[in-house]
Amino acid sequence: MAVNSTAPAGVFAALRVRDYRIYWSTGLVSNVGSAMQGVALDWYVLTLTHSGTALGWVVGLQFAPVLLFGLWGGVIADRYDRRTLLLWTQTLYAVQALLLTVMVLCGHAPLWLLYVLSFALGCVFTVENPARLSFVTELVGRALIPKAAGLNILSLNAARLIGPAIAGVLIGAIGTGWVFALNAVSFTVVLAGLLSIRPRAPETHAVSRPPWTGAGAEGLRYVAARPELVGVFTIFGLVATFAVNFPTTLTLFAGRVFDVGSRGLGIMNTALAIGTVAGTIAATRGISPRVRTVVVGALLFGGFEALAAVMPTYPAFLALLLPAGFTLMTLNTAVSAFVQSEVSDAMRGRVMAVYTVISMGGSPVGAPVIGWISQHAGVRWGLATGAATAVLAAVGVALWLARASPSAPAPAAPPISRSVATGRPTAPDRTPESEPSTGGTPHD
Repeated sequence: MAVNSTAPAGVFAALRVRDYRIYWSTGLVSNVGSAMQGVALDWYVLTLTHSGTALGWVVGLQFAPVLLFGLWGGVIADRYDRRTLLLWTQTLYAVQALLLTVMVLCGHAPLWLLYVLSFALGCVFTVENPARLSFVTELVGRALIPKAAGLNILSLNAARLIGPAIAGVLIGAIGTGWVFALNAVSFTVVLAGLLSIRPRAPETHAVSRPPWTGAGAEGLRYVAARPELVGVFTIFGLVATFAVNFPTTLTLFAGRVFDVGSRGLGIMNTALAIGTVAGTIAATRGISPRVRTVVVGALLFGGFEALAAVMPTYPAFLALLLPAGFTLMTLNTAVSAFVQSEVSDAMRGRVMAVYTVISMGGSPVGAPVIGWISQHAGVRWGLATGAATAVLAAVGVALWLARASPSAPAPAAPPISRSVATGRPTAPDRTPESEPSTGGTPHD
């Protein structure tokens, strides 16, 4: 299959590529099922334990493997066929959902076993996410990366719009166990889609495999050589760790602050998702993925989240979730398009693993911390803590980049607007071998 060399106009331009269209549409079905399971699991744990701390641990354990093993997931994505990896990981997702189904329906789902399954889910995600993000480029080509990146986030947020609303109804109607069962079935759709994608010639990553030793650190060096990328990842990582803990905070708001039950929790997630879908479409249509966009997005998101934390009524809280979701996705889409456009093919899996660690791996720290604050100081303080983190991160990075830019310009970081417009790196020294030997450590 030939990929596009130039980028057609329009938000949905990447869907003109047959393989990506199949991949995106079948993935949307699976994403809806996963969103349903997420809400059902959060609600099940809260009703089982009545503990915000336990809820925070269940959420955090899903992302602990990203923090521990995230860089190795990127190495695997660069060494092996990504389509095959996705077939295996989607199958393992289905197995995990089936185990949850059996446990809950049989009435034997102890908390420790939920912790184990949450951790196992994170282990699969550690390999699946960099493989999935890298595989998209193989389907659409560099010119369509910004459009495809936006559509990927749109799929996730559309699922968050549809899934929680369905889950909120089904939890009360048929119970959490059957919601887990529906999620297991949804993975058969994405497996069928992957199998129907036309075979492709071997890509660069399959021909020249990176060595196991030092390959993960090479991805860190690649990132560390670019101050703007470091700044973007810093904002994104802190926001993802402390400000985006909605599975914990929204569940607690529904159960303890407004007392609206599982149906009200579904409406909360739907309101947030409406904002995120609108924000993703706006970002994909015309917002340039620049560092300034990320800084402004984090500032606005933190402000709206802080306002939501003090809203006295349920309708007012719902109203603030809309702009919070909008600004969060402006930030997320800008970061995703920037990162994917600036990475060489040979390093794509490893850098996307760093991206995964930055965006997800902090949850084992952030979710329990926000859960603990919510348990002991009140859920409003938990939400406000995340909001303050987003604002301080944006201000700190903006000041650091403003100070560093005149004296230490990035040697391999060309103007972002040029690279996004062309869909390829504009600097001549983008190969991994040309990068300085500077190191770093991930936070996720």
